[in-house]
Amino acid sequence: MTAQIMKSEVLATTMQRFAITILSVIISLSFLTACARDRTDDGVVRLRFWHAWGGHEGKALNDLVDEFNRTHPGIIVEPSQFTIGDKLLASIAGGKPPDIATVWSYMLTPMGESGAFLPLDDYMTSSGYTADDYLPNVWEYGLYGDQRWGVPTTLNVTAIFYIRHLVEQAGLDPSIPPRTTAELEEWAKQLLRKDAAGNVMTLGFVPTQPDVWMRAFGGEIFDSEKQRFVFDQPENIAAMEWMKELVNVAGGMSQYRRFTAQFGKLESPSNPLFMDKLAMKEDGQWVIKFFETFAPDIEYGIIPYPPSVAGGPEVAKLDGSFWAIPVGTKHPEEAWQFLSWLIAPEQNARLCAAWSNVPPMRATLDVPVLAEARKNAKFEQFIQLLAQGKAIPQPATPVSEQLFDKLDSGMQRVFSGAISSEAMLKELDQDLNAELERSESLLGSDVDE
Repeated sequence: MTAQIMKSEVLATTMQRFAITILSVIISLSFLTACARDRTDDGVVRLRFWHAWGGHEGKALNDLVDEFNRTHPGIIVEPSQFTIGDKLLASIAGGKPPDIATVWSYMLTPMGESGAFLPLDDYMTSSGYTADDYLPNVWEYGLYGDQRWGVPTTLNVTAIFYIRHLVEQAGLDPSIPPRTTAELEEWAKQLLRKDAAGNVMTLGFVPTQPDVWMRAFGGEIFDSEKQRFVFDQPENIAAMEWMKELVNVAGGMSQYRRFTAQFGKLESPSNPLFMDKLAMKEDGQWVIKFFETFAPDIEYGIIPYPPSVAGGPEVAKLDGSFWAIPVGTKHPEEAWQFLSWLIAPEQNARLCAAWSNVPPMRATLDVPVLAEARKNAKFEQFIQLLAQGKAIPQPATPVSEQLFDKLDSGMQRVFSGAISSEAMLKELDQDLNAELERSESLLGSDVDE
């Protein structure tokens, strides 16, 4: 499950227009919500449920919806797949939203703070949910200020995969993987293979997740107390310099781009991990299914992001999607009734098992269907990264879209030599904090009150 990342400039403008529109219609929408709790002629409440999944993932979710409909007389949930983005914004601003919708994590806070979603805090409290019900870092995931705009669906954890036979061919021991970033850099150098003309044949390792590597180097990217970005730290500069060095090991940005442009589809036998083109790669637990389906004979290992200092904390990346209830729904109570059923351990366990995703709640781990899935040692590694508190999400802010885009473009500029790591991170703080102040002013955020 990978997020479809929009260009931040377009989405930021859309969000500003949406915030103004929402503020102008929210009173009338609230009136409609209170007064137009209409039902069909047969007394059945029909809920529109927009979700983001097709294929076997969509079937697993739709099967759960069918079960809910069979066991809950008086409510019919009507699911449909949609592409998350402007359609949802338009439906809410136009007063005809779905009753429940999927949003990617980086969309949750900007849309929630702009008035798109109902706060779910009271619903969560009435259903008895507390921080103790959730695995480490999940209760706070997606939370900005004191309002909860959505609840996690299932989770993805990103770690590092390595191909054992390529490690052995390089004269390394796959049973003793890198324990520090320095050891990982040495592996990247020894795993790199080039032909006689100097063209890359097998790429050792190139890091692509700067926010996670900054944490591996002991840095932070957001001060939750001051609600400000803090990229400009020595640890983060060191992380960017280390990442740039590994790009240089691979022959520089231009050669890296030429090589990766040849990669085949990830969910296919042409996945570069299966073709000896990549020896190591950052990826999520869903890749386990890819190995089982397309490359069952390839042996591989999984490690967390190693620390820069021996004995330091190992980290991993946490992300995923959320269920939200849009403002303007005529049936918020029934929407929560369905949503609270869907996120309960029994149902969530079946979804996680079918999707090869990590569950948000502790109780889900012991549900038989997930307990069976956890017998797969590789899948269990990802669950343990979350259970041990090593998997950390990006901070939830009203400018999460801009964060994605600006951090990625800044990283590319550093790798290409267009800007220094220090200058880029200072610029990133300035730009994102300015965007944050502008968003808080526009949206009237009371996060600091």
